[in-house]
Amino acid sequence: MRIQRWLWSAGLLAVVGLGAGCAHDEAKQAHSRGEQVGETLAQKVRFADQLSLINQQQIALGHLALEKSTDPEVRSFAQELIRDHEKNQDDLKTLAESKAFSLAVVDLSMEDLAIGGAGTEGAGTEGAMEGIEKGKEKYNKKYDKQVMKFLEKKNELSALSGHEFDKGFLDQVKDGQDRGKELIEEGLDEYRDDTSLAMFLNKTAPVLSGHLQRASTLEGYIGN
Repeated sequence: MRIQRWLWSAGLLAVVGLGAGCAHDEAKQAHSRGEQVGETLAQKVRFADQLSLINQQQIALGHLALEKSTDPEVRSFAQELIRDHEKNQDDLKTLAESKAFSLAVVDLSMEDLAIGGAGTEGAGTEGAMEGIEKGKEKYNKKYDKQVMKFLEKKNELSALSGHEFDKGFLDQVKDGQDRGKELIEEGLDEYRDDTSLAMFLNKTAPVLSGHLQRASTLEGYIGN
């Protein structure tokens, strides 16, 4: 499994701000500038992918709970998870498109995985592409491992029923929400100068906090 995505050449060119016909020294400087911009963009794309993966995981857990749980409170919470994370994913996709990149997408409802995306279309400049490619293989391996780990836990959860399922479901939800809160804190520190991304993160934070609180309350409700 490997992540493929597309980058809009017009958007990347606008960010890099490079043109054709540079003299040799100017071309070297332009290449270096492009590489730095490409690397910065790649880091932001991978950060967005991590937020997207959490959304997809929580949506998958919500659907599983609707299939497996008979507790009305747990089922209500599952519907809330699906609704909130689908909305957040739509907002994140819109944000990504405004910044000229796509999000990696996996089908977490099945064991056979498929990564969304149409490969790389023109990325604008050679330097920018080199920056984008830096760390790509390492990140892809990390992403693959995260997906496989989630599927293993989801399969284990699927084998449970009744009270045991509800407990396991809430535990996995809390793990995901905790990771989401950590990502948001990292993002607000790293990307505080990116107004649109910072606004998105500030909007997302209370949603995750609300889910954590609801999951903790439900744990007390269903008992040990």
